[in-house]
Amino acid sequence: MSTTSDKKVQWLHAIKAIGKYHLRNFISCAADYEMRRKLFFSFCIFILLNVGYSAPTANQNPEFAESHAEELNIENVEFNHPKILPEHPENFKLDKLAARQRQSLYVTKERLPPNLNAIDYTLWFKPYFPSPNVQYPTEKNFTFDGKATIQVQALVNTDRFILNAFNFNIQSYKVVDLDGNVVPINSISQDDSKQQLSLITNANGVVSGTIYTIEIVYTGLINSYTDGGVYYTSYNDPQGIQHYMIATHMEPFSARKVFPGLDEPSYKATFTITLQFPTAHVALSNMQEGLEETFEDWWSEITFPTTPKMSSYLIAFAVGPYVNSKYVNKHGTLTRAWGWPGTEQYLQFAAENAGECLYQLGEYTGIKFPLAKADQLGMPEFLAGAMENWGLIIYKYQYIAYNPTTMTTRNMEAAAKVMCHELAHQWFGDLVTTAWWDDLFLNEGFADYFMTYIQIPVYPTQGTYLDTLQVLNELQVGLNADVRSDAHPLVYPDGPAFDDITYNKGASMLRMLSDVLGPNVFQKGLMAYLQDRKYSNARDIDLLTTLTATAKENGIKDWCGNDLNVTDFMQPYLHQTNHPLIRYNNNQKTVGIASFTQEPFGSIDNLNSTPWNYTWTIPLKTSTLTDPGPHMLWLPRQQGCSNNQVSDEKNERKIEEPKKRANQYDFTSITSATYGRIIYDDIGFDRVLKSIQQDDINDNLKLTLLADEYYYMLREKNAGRPFGYDRFLNLAVAIFNTPSFISSPSYSVFAQAQPVLEEVAQMYRDTIDAQLITRMYKKLFQNVYNQLPWNDTNLWDTDTFQETFLPFAVRYDIGDVENRTMTMFANVKTACSNSQNGTAWCSPYSTNLRRAIYCGAAKYAPATSDFFFQMLHAYNKEVITNPYFYQEYMALLEGMSCTQSPATLKVLIRLFSTSTLSPSTLFGFLKYNPVASDSLYNYFNANQQQIVASSILNAYLDSMTYNWDTYTRIVQFASLMNSMDLTDSQFQTFTNYLDRINSAFQNRGTYGLKILNWLYDTVVVIGKTPWEKTLKGDVNYPQYSLSLTPNIPGSGSYAWYSNMTFSASVLIKFQLIKPTSVITINAHRLAIEADGINLVSVDEFNNKTVIPLDASSIAKDYDRGVLTIPTANNLILYPQQYFLEFEYSGFIFQNPNEGDASNTYFGGLNHRKGWIFTTDFEGGPGARSLLPCFDEPSYKGQFTVDVMHSTDQIALSNTLETGTTVYDSGWSKTTFGTTENMSSYLLAICVGHFSNLAKVTRLGVLARVWTWSGMEQYGEFALNVTVGTIEFMEEYFDYSFPLQKLDVMALPQYTQDAGAMENWGLIIGEYSLFMFDPDYATTLQIAEVAETTAHEVVHQWFGDTVTLDWWNDIFLNEAFAQYWFANGIDWTFPEQHDYAIDYNRFYMNHIALKYDCLAGYAKPVISDTPPVFGIEPYYKGSALLNLLNNALTPFVFQQGLSSYLTLYGYGNASPQNLWDSLTQAAQRSNKVDWNGQPLDVASFMNAYTLQTSYPIITLSLRGTSTVQATQQSCLSGKALWNIPLFTQTQQSTDFKWFVNYTGGNDATWLRPLPSPFRVDNAGSTSFARINYDDKSWYSIQAQLLSNMSSMSSTTRAMLLDDANFFYESGTWDVNKYLDLTLYLTNEDSLAPWEQAISYFTEILNRFTYQPELNYIHNYVIKMTQNAMNKFQWNTNGIWTNDRIVQLLVNVNNLANNRQTRIVSQTLFSNFVLKCQYSLDGTGRCSGIHPNLRSATYCYGLRQSTNIEDFNAVNTLYSWFTQSAGYLQTDGNNLLMALGCSTNIDLLKGLIRGTLSGDYPPQVLLSISAHDQTGDVLYNYFMDHIVEIQNAPYDFSLYIQALFQNWSTEEQLQLAKDFLTGFDYELLTYTQKQQFRAGVVVVQRNYNWMQLYKAPLISWIQTNFGVPDM
Repeated sequence: MSTTSDKKVQWLHAIKAIGKYHLRNFISCAADYEMRRKLFFSFCIFILLNVGYSAPTANQNPEFAESHAEELNIENVEFNHPKILPEHPENFKLDKLAARQRQSLYVTKERLPPNLNAIDYTLWFKPYFPSPNVQYPTEKNFTFDGKATIQVQALVNTDRFILNAFNFNIQSYKVVDLDGNVVPINSISQDDSKQQLSLITNANGVVSGTIYTIEIVYTGLINSYTDGGVYYTSYNDPQGIQHYMIATHMEPFSARKVFPGLDEPSYKATFTITLQFPTAHVALSNMQEGLEETFEDWWSEITFPTTPKMSSYLIAFAVGPYVNSKYVNKHGTLTRAWGWPGTEQYLQFAAENAGECLYQLGEYTGIKFPLAKADQLGMPEFLAGAMENWGLIIYKYQYIAYNPTTMTTRNMEAAAKVMCHELAHQWFGDLVTTAWWDDLFLNEGFADYFMTYIQIPVYPTQGTYLDTLQVLNELQVGLNADVRSDAHPLVYPDGPAFDDITYNKGASMLRMLSDVLGPNVFQKGLMAYLQDRKYSNARDIDLLTTLTATAKENGIKDWCGNDLNVTDFMQPYLHQTNHPLIRYNNNQKTVGIASFTQEPFGSIDNLNSTPWNYTWTIPLKTSTLTDPGPHMLWLPRQQGCSNNQVSDEKNERKIEEPKKRANQYDFTSITSATYGRIIYDDIGFDRVLKSIQQDDINDNLKLTLLADEYYYMLREKNAGRPFGYDRFLNLAVAIFNTPSFISSPSYSVFAQAQPVLEEVAQMYRDTIDAQLITRMYKKLFQNVYNQLPWNDTNLWDTDTFQETFLPFAVRYDIGDVENRTMTMFANVKTACSNSQNGTAWCSPYSTNLRRAIYCGAAKYAPATSDFFFQMLHAYNKEVITNPYFYQEYMALLEGMSCTQSPATLKVLIRLFSTSTLSPSTLFGFLKYNPVASDSLYNYFNANQQQIVASSILNAYLDSMTYNWDTYTRIVQFASLMNSMDLTDSQFQTFTNYLDRINSAFQNRGTYGLKILNWLYDTVVVIGKTPWEKTLKGDVNYPQYSLSLTPNIPGSGSYAWYSNMTFSASVLIKFQLIKPTSVITINAHRLAIEADGINLVSVDEFNNKTVIPLDASSIAKDYDRGVLTIPTANNLILYPQQYFLEFEYSGFIFQNPNEGDASNTYFGGLNHRKGWIFTTDFEGGPGARSLLPCFDEPSYKGQFTVDVMHSTDQIALSNTLETGTTVYDSGWSKTTFGTTENMSSYLLAICVGHFSNLAKVTRLGVLARVWTWSGMEQYGEFALNVTVGTIEFMEEYFDYSFPLQKLDVMALPQYTQDAGAMENWGLIIGEYSLFMFDPDYATTLQIAEVAETTAHEVVHQWFGDTVTLDWWNDIFLNEAFAQYWFANGIDWTFPEQHDYAIDYNRFYMNHIALKYDCLAGYAKPVISDTPPVFGIEPYYKGSALLNLLNNALTPFVFQQGLSSYLTLYGYGNASPQNLWDSLTQAAQRSNKVDWNGQPLDVASFMNAYTLQTSYPIITLSLRGTSTVQATQQSCLSGKALWNIPLFTQTQQSTDFKWFVNYTGGNDATWLRPLPSPFRVDNAGSTSFARINYDDKSWYSIQAQLLSNMSSMSSTTRAMLLDDANFFYESGTWDVNKYLDLTLYLTNEDSLAPWEQAISYFTEILNRFTYQPELNYIHNYVIKMTQNAMNKFQWNTNGIWTNDRIVQLLVNVNNLANNRQTRIVSQTLFSNFVLKCQYSLDGTGRCSGIHPNLRSATYCYGLRQSTNIEDFNAVNTLYSWFTQSAGYLQTDGNNLLMALGCSTNIDLLKGLIRGTLSGDYPPQVLLSISAHDQTGDVLYNYFMDHIVEIQNAPYDFSLYIQALFQNWSTEEQLQLAKDFLTGFDYELLTYTQKQQFRAGVVVVQRNYNWMQLYKAPLISWIQTNFGVPDM
């Protein structure tokens, strides 16, 4: 017993636990346990309220709403309350539970001694209860007279007859034997504890084998309906008059309250019943009534026909004012539905449903219902939902009386289900009865199974719905019951157990048996069982033995191939609790064996041992892509088989059968019949998700997947193991957005998921993040909502789904629900305007829609509306009009609970507080209304004494605090407690709820963080690039002090639920420059609580004042990444300094991403997995995802950072570390210096196991390249580039690097949206962009490292020091970095000048021009059109800077940019600022424009940066000798440019402006034909293309042929690029382009060769399967012959040279150049000889330059006939797959070389290897590219379609490889023919789409051939003749 002092201490501990940020204050609260309770509260609350928090006030609507409420007089409205109370409306199982609880008070399980056997009963009853006209003594009221004549046979010699009897007043008794001899009864004894009556005779006076007749006259009690036996109930007629009736309820032990007898189920006998009853009433019993005899005193008597043999508990009779409806089924059975007067019109459905269920059961069992009639009697009150008395089933009335004006489809189906349950008992329970209650499942399990199963033939169109109900209500309930603490075996010696095990597990066993045996065999078994045991009793072994025999007769085998022994199979399920957890194990992305393992789902620590040790033999119906039809796999309980006739090998194979190869998907328990839960490992689960998304699944599988995920999650949670909701939620998103669910929604699937979704909603409904719950529901259900018809469909699934789902649609504002419900209620109001009887009868809408309509009307009604009043009025009428049909008034009450108005909520709370209905039901409606809790709180404050003293207190507090889980709410509730004088019991009640709020707060603070992470990942935009401008310009000079703790694995420990999250605090100092009452700041993906925000003002004297905040109005704008923080009472904040402080948490992406992300890697001495925390804020989530900040580029500020991290890790940030403190807990803190003013997106932090190489520039800047430990050696090249580029930038622009250090961090992984990020002082990027292995790196890879490194270093000036003003000006960052990186490389490696400067300048132009003419893609350089980071700011921006450098001269350009850096350093700039700086420099150098005026750079650059595309200058021949130049946009339109052009002639190169349409200067642009040539845009110095007339063009060609070097390599490359563009766009014919290529025989520069060889490669591939391929070979070989002779295979480290060699070797090998192939073969042979036994890769033994390895390995192996060469390559490839690290190696070269083989068998082996996961699918591309027939992949596909469907990679990859070069008519026809063949139908929907896309590719290739092949081949023949064969 606890004292009041104890309770205070308990409460104190609860309060102590709640402190989030102020634990010390709470500890001080605990100082004095002995103080009076109220003083204790006062002290603690004083502390709570003085740390800056206050309880929120209720949301107040405008005053008009309150006055309108008064105008409608709803404040003082009176309520009608129901007098007929539905205790458990529509809940059959709750009725059963209530019955069990009541019965447990008096039931005894004392067994009768086995002395007698019952033969026959003759029973007579006369009940006394208030009835019309009858008279009887008052003392007889609610009693009955009875006479029982019982024929028994003695089984032993004894001295007494022992019967069951209870609560009888025995009047007389006698016993006679069969001969009429009276047996002397010396005495009688009644033992109420045993509920037995003993008639005692002489010793051995009862003789074994003798038949006796026992006659007893007695009186008994007519009980309340809750006590069973004979019971009374009543109904009230419309005039309020009460009418009584009686009936019986005998199960399990109440027949002894009605007559003495042998009241155990095994004592079956026949019964003849006579009833004497009031003449005004109807008498019913098991058998059909005969003629009644009427007496003069208003009594009548009926003797009913004798029953078949049956158990005593099934006897029934009823007397009352009953009325009925009738139906006769096809078997001729009369079914009647009975009710009381006034219900006649509602009974026909029950009569018909019962008749059809009886008929179908008779058909299924092969035994017609054996009685003449089957009555269904609905009573106003009944202890259970229904009782299966043979021939007279008694129900609670709502299962019989179906009122279509109030009851929904769900109500109707529930009634049908309960009736079919009881009717199934007529066979399973009545015809065949369990011998004792331990086998009760033989009754109840069968009834529960058939109650849905047998409805399917009754209602065939509802079959899917009914089957899912069985899975939802039987399988799921049974599984959950089996792991509860009160679980018991299905066969239960302590029975009867009327519980979920007996009913639901029992039904689930039968479902599993039907699945294992097959429905037909199962039916045969049940028919045999019933025939064998009818009119008698059965035990479980009888059923199992019969099923075993049936299984054998029908050839059903077990897992070993033996005849299935059902008994052995089922014993573990029947005799032990718990159920199996089946794990699907295949955590591999590619290959491996998938297997199943089992373990007990629940803990067995406290369970009794069993012979089966909590294992089971598990049947698994499985579906895979290769075998989609359900097929049986067994997971046996034990290894091994008992069948000695099979070999050991076969034996082993069979027991291994559940192990299967990895599939694209693998669904287990496809029929949802396995009794157990299945959990897929991560890879298997991902495949399941993918399959659901692509190909859909059935409803039952959806349901079981959801259920298994959720209950497994609960299992892990309860065991204290890591868990999360994310898998369940991902599954829900996939399932609820499948086409099948959208078009045909499943109620059961929704019902399974909704409670889990509510758990999630409850966590966040009362927080800042409440909006996310609405978004979650929209993500899940918007699509299905859009398809709902909003009317009845006659499909129970759809209609029931609408009824249950649409109220949620209202609560979460899905779709057009507001308009719909408001319109519909307006129509209800009109239709019912004259109604005096409520809304049920006059509403024009289905009952299934009314809850939603009423909810919407209450929620969305404006203050001027009377909708709420109308519903309240209708409720008052419905209570009177439909007292027994409560569904309508309950719908109205639930609907009104959706109101958002405090005024109407106040009325509703008053109604609920005084209602006679269940308080938990009524107040439960308000739990889901987010605004209701404050109204409940306010109402409570105003009515404390009334509520605290009432019976509603628990329900009230439950509803008020249901969603409370914040620190503020804890304070609020504690304050409420403090305001009252509570009794001890009341204090305990409040303490319980305080504990609950605290627990919810702690729960959300731990587990909820993962949910919030999922919500942000799924229902909120991850990020935007860029975000919209949202800040108001009212803040200056922000200074941030950030403390960050990222939780990634390391030496520091943390709770599992914190993994991949971070905790942080930030103090922001800023200057407010405009008055405001709302602080607007950027924040995104952060878990911020209102009580984690503090605002302080600081005046000029440094006085600090805490600013109170309106916590309830703090809001997040998720779409814009904004947090608004209003002051309390709209307090105005005036310009001065403020401190804004946040304490919060956030999320770390578990995969590389923009924002706060993690990396994983394997490295170090032990090759262990490591983790890295890193940031990237330029795109995506932005810096606002790490800290609340002013996250726009123009809000530059300073950052001071400290990072708490694992001691074994290193932290890096923008500035140098200032110190590291090591703590004892495995954690350390590193602090960093304050940054210069910079934009928030440049903030950077990295934490991990790092090592570095360092170097100091000549001016003292520390440069470091960081990698994860062990990789730093590969960063030396990037370090040199970093230092060189810093030195170039400082020297060239005369602007020192602003920071002390520059770090370059090479990460093992990086976001796919970028390669690297230029964070000021800490560049971060993907490792391959900063590191390479010189043993393997090609020229391109080396150059890429140089380019990326230099690019990011240039950003330290252009982007970091001077930063763009807004993101549409991103070219101010990226164009400069993309342009000047070339100079950084050139400075570092002057020997690479040709590549760094000449090649790169051309390449930038080439890419920019290529993409800037793509309609739908091209956009201006300065543009708000996404994406921000596209081709335009990088490549076109760089090309435009090249244009400026050429037009202004390098000197002017340099001077202008130096000035730009000086003017805008540490600040922001706009394009105009840049143009102004360049203009001033140009004018200082006297640069003039096309008009001779001082040059204004903006005047010509705006056209290039603000317009889409670029100019094409077209030269047209006017007459025969004059050329006219005009300009137009590449994308057509009227855009014009002022174009600076350099024009080259033989004499000179001159600079000219081309302006307006025709150039602006006829002397220049209207000119004679050039002689000998003229090239406009020489050197690609401008950004334009030149479309030459034929004569001008051929003069250029002639010049190139005669003297190629007269034009620069850049000019030559430009001419090739332009010519290719005009040919591909259809402007030129192919000959004009090809003629230009003739000069290539003399070409020796990289850029032209890269342009030409790109074209050569394209046509070689296109002609792969064309008969003219040898023409293309000949052309390419001859065009490259001179170059091959010059360059040969010689590499020298000069990038241009080495790239040319690579290009030439590749294309000549592809063109089948014999000489090149010979060299390849020779080098390959040497390679194999040197490397075949290598144990450390091929980098050093190869002897081949990395540029040339790909071609050498491929074409060398292709020419080899030695299979050992293939094996050597394969072995070396395998080494790389197992041993290679992160950097580029020969692995891919070797892999692709394998596909070059000509050996068909080896190629088939490769294809097989891709299907088993031994090779990645990209080898298919190599096979296809080098297959001269085009048949290898196709033939394999046709022979192995199913395997390819089931490949561990996407089907599209195979199709892409198959069709990539197909182009012939025959190939096109083959592809099309497949579309009409049988095999095509084997493909899934997605695979069909992918195949059709492949056919489109072939068609496109074919069309190209039709257009270009003839002129191309003709030109080659003309110029090169016929090739040698």
